Amino acid sequence: MTLSRLCTAALLCLLATAGLASAQGLLDSLSSDVRIDGMTTTVDPETGIATVSGDVRVEYQDVQIRCASASYNQLTGNIHATGGVVIWKAGTIYRGDTIDYNSITGELTGNNVRSSMPADQGNFFYHAERFDTETKLLSQINAENVTFTMHDVANPNFRIKGSTMGVRPGDKVEMTDIKYYAGRTPVLWLPYVGQSIDQEAGFRIGPGYQSRWGAFLLSQYTVFHGEHTEARYKFDLRSRRGVAAGVDFFSIRHSGNRQNFGTLTFYGVNDMDTAIQQAGGQRVQVDNLRYRLNFQHRVYLPGPDVSTWYIDFDINKLSDPHFYEDFFFQEFRTTPEPDNHISVIKTDDAFVATLMAKFQLNQFYRTSTRLPEASVDFTRRPIFGTSIQHQGTISAGVYGERLGKYEEVELQRLRQIGGLGAAAVNALGAASSFHALLGQPLDPVINPVDVAAGMQVIDARLAEPQFTRFHTYHEFLYPKTFFGWLNLTPRVGFGMTSYHSIDGSLANLRNFTRGIFSAGLDISFKLSRSWDDVQSSVFGLDGIRHVIQPYINYSYLDASMDASLPGIDRLTATTRPRSIDVPLFTAIDSLRSWNVARVGVYNLLQTRRDYAYTDGFGGFVGQLDDKGANTYTWAGMNTFVDLYGKDPEFGRDMSNLFNEIFWRPVPWITFLSTIQLPLEAGIGSYQDINNSIIFMPTRNLSIEVGSQYLTGHPFFPGDSHRFTSRIYARLSENWGFSTNHIYEADDGTMEFQSYSITRDVSSWIISLGAMIRDNRNGVSDYGLLLGFTLKEFPQLNFDLDIDPNPGAPGNP
Repeated sequence: MTLSRLCTAALLCLLATAGLASAQGLLDSLSSDVRIDGMTTTVDPETGIATVSGDVRVEYQDVQIRCASASYNQLTGNIHATGGVVIWKAGTIYRGDTIDYNSITGELTGNNVRSSMPADQGNFFYHAERFDTETKLLSQINAENVTFTMHDVANPNFRIKGSTMGVRPGDKVEMTDIKYYAGRTPVLWLPYVGQSIDQEAGFRIGPGYQSRWGAFLLSQYTVFHGEHTEARYKFDLRSRRGVAAGVDFFSIRHSGNRQNFGTLTFYGVNDMDTAIQQAGGQRVQVDNLRYRLNFQHRVYLPGPDVSTWYIDFDINKLSDPHFYEDFFFQEFRTTPEPDNHISVIKTDDAFVATLMAKFQLNQFYRTSTRLPEASVDFTRRPIFGTSIQHQGTISAGVYGERLGKYEEVELQRLRQIGGLGAAAVNALGAASSFHALLGQPLDPVINPVDVAAGMQVIDARLAEPQFTRFHTYHEFLYPKTFFGWLNLTPRVGFGMTSYHSIDGSLANLRNFTRGIFSAGLDISFKLSRSWDDVQSSVFGLDGIRHVIQPYINYSYLDASMDASLPGIDRLTATTRPRSIDVPLFTAIDSLRSWNVARVGVYNLLQTRRDYAYTDGFGGFVGQLDDKGANTYTWAGMNTFVDLYGKDPEFGRDMSNLFNEIFWRPVPWITFLSTIQLPLEAGIGSYQDINNSIIFMPTRNLSIEVGSQYLTGHPFFPGDSHRFTSRIYARLSENWGFSTNHIYEADDGTMEFQSYSITRDVSSWIISLGAMIRDNRNGVSDYGLLLGFTLKEFPQLNFDLDIDPNPGAPGNP
């Protein structure tokens, strides 16, 4: 009996040992990257699933798991962990009651999971009753009954709950059944919130006061329609203007270039007081129902993939000429009279071909039309395998100029005044308007001859100029280097411009053709000297090299034009020097004969850096070259003057002296300066000095200061000496202060001033700002702005932004 029991016990021990050996053999047979340790191990012989219990530790590549019990299916790669589960993966910790991790696909699912988003996705913490990721993208999350917060404490002062949450890195975030809590108190509910990554907030609400608007409340609510369309619905209340609503549609596919493509915008206002204005000047009466409709898009042919054929749409319909001024002031400053055109474009390495239709959709703006225009622009490239290079253009179309209806009324008024003679024009203050029509420097007095010429221009404008035009120009260049240092590029060009069926000519001209001949020569060479022992960590110098490059750009052009032809593509007033290279001169109808030499010299200071350039705001871009360093242009100056044999604009012998200066020693300092000084007296000689500096003396202080000085310009009446400043100071870990000023020293007017203070309250940043804008029309704008922004959540930012003109110059 005793022997029998001993044999039985021995057999059981043998079987147990065999079982343990089998289980251990299974664990040892796992992938060499997988390691599972625990106190006890069992194996299901039917399923082959190994179960390990007691202080379990699992290691697989960059994944570590700690739990009370874990089972592993070698066939599917699934690891099922239970009991106080903690998973470390890619710098993120996941905790939960039960979590499954698949070692083959990288997918992670679980119940009652607590974790945080990866650092590159935003610093917030969440708890999900049901949680899963897709494949190895652990930042691509699907969660149910989720709660998240940015406040890393046991009882956060702000949190958000949602029935579902989906995060797609680099794409979008969507949540449903959203409840916002302050402490334990619910403060807001939304059925849905969606937001594109790195775009504006999914939900925004902005309270404030602005003298033109009164008290206002602006709101925006973002949703997604399908996989490729983001919609931002807006509902705004203004106590002085009324109710407004709109929607912005964005193509997610074109998220990298939303300024030009993939947008459809509608915004409408039931304006209670259309007479309120900001910019001053005359204002026409408009209807109470006001709106904008904008469509910018690119369609590739045949699509949907990028190709060399595409159609561009740029459509902008406004209810009246003051809509942007009243409700979208930033767009009013940059694009007060938007164009409308549709273009079919073909791109190639050798050319770009375009078929364009440009038309007048807003009857109150003067518009140059192209109905249609076909053009081919040839890129600069060698011909016939030689060193001779060719560039050129061909265009043909039907061109016209349509008056705005309010401009037509003004021209009729000037016509009546001009009919009374020069004395009446001077007495009624219309002399400057007549000078402007003639393209002359503005003056409060005009003579009878110029009044008569102005009357002819008025008649031509009222007739609305139109013609068909064929234009072609081709240029041949032969770049050559002599003696290893002297660079010469002679060039010669030929072309013609032919006008037919001309309407609106001052002399009833019906047809006109002119030939174009140009010749030129570019001359330049470089001299340099290096000082490797110059070192300065303060100014970022690792050796220094001075490069001096004198140059001459001589250009001769014979392009006679009949003065009675009504130009459509013509020059506009500017303080910048005109191009003297014919291919870069786009104002075809203003192309006149010239004989000019641009003489100048570049001075560059270069050093060695581990980046190519800096953006002036503390950022830098670039990669090391093969030698471990880049050549970095530390500072530079371009000095030049135009010497005229024939000046097509002002009849001068020489232009102003131009100086363009920059200094970017380190990423936190940038200095820019452009200076024009007259070298002779007369029309076209003026002073224009612009300076700006961006300076970050400490990590807590940013200063931007600029000045603009202009005097004596023939087309910009009056002198101007404007100073601008923008300062931000981080006063402490929780407080910040910023100011913004624009001051016109010529007449002592503070044109704009704003002040803002911010307070960091854990999960939120609260800001309070005030602004005053002097519109120089006897009426000033006042504003009081209050803002709430969720911090440290850059890609899920539910901020409450109140700036009525975000990003506008002169705005906080």
